[in-house]
Amino acid sequence: MAQTLSSVSQALKILLLLQQRDDLGVSDIARTLDISSSSAHRLLATLLADRFVSQQYTGGKYQLGPAMRGAMTSAERVIEIGSPHMAALRDASAETVHLAVLRGTETHFLAAFESPRIMRVTSRVGTVLPAHATAAGKLLLAALSDSEIAGLYPAGHAPTGGAPGSILTVGQLITEVASARRDGYGRNLAESEVGVAALAVPLTDASGRTAYSLTVTGPDALYNPDHTIALSARETELLGMLRVAASRIEAELATASSPILPTTKGN
Repeated sequence: MAQTLSSVSQALKILLLLQQRDDLGVSDIARTLDISSSSAHRLLATLLADRFVSQQYTGGKYQLGPAMRGAMTSAERVIEIGSPHMAALRDASAETVHLAVLRGTETHFLAAFESPRIMRVTSRVGTVLPAHATAAGKLLLAALSDSEIAGLYPAGHAPTGGAPGSILTVGQLITEVASARRDGYGRNLAESEVGVAALAVPLTDASGRTAYSLTVTGPDALYNPDHTIALSARETELLGMLRVAASRIEAELATASSPILPTTKGN
């Protein structure tokens, strides 16, 4: 009985911590409560199962969940409403479909529906990639001003990570993002990983802010084997499919009756 009460006490302390500060990891919580990481993980797993805490992706940091907030978080609502449309887009395109957000200079993938092809890009959920090297990241950066983008990268330090063909300087990134802002889509041709291509379009919230991106990802040999500056016929076809799916998701989000709460600071 004493051990059970102790677990309840520690679980309540975790909820109090998350009320004070969103986005805490297992190690953060274990250190603050002076318990082992394994104990913290077990407590969090229980709280997660009952929706007292939530994660935006597997292995990510924790926030208060819907059971504590009284409503779905933004990401949960978008995933719930978007999933049927993402699955339909996957079926129509035969490509892997992702939902992603921007955090700082990183692209975080929240949900995915994998292509049925043998030669495909697998789910990136739980994976973090540099924003400058992904279609989703460039599209989401387009919601920021040039000065805000430059502020994300310390003076004199170019974006790091990505494949050999990815953007090397902040100036190049701002130019690429300007194209995404003008054209309404992000593009990646073997920049995040050799042999991988992607297209991304925005998902906007009720205020018109670009909060998420919808992406199709697949082998660049099928998207644009010649890596032409202009979109290939296949890329044009996929972009049309993406825009239709995104408009349907946005329409359902706009008519959803339950309130949407922010998931993390700075998204």
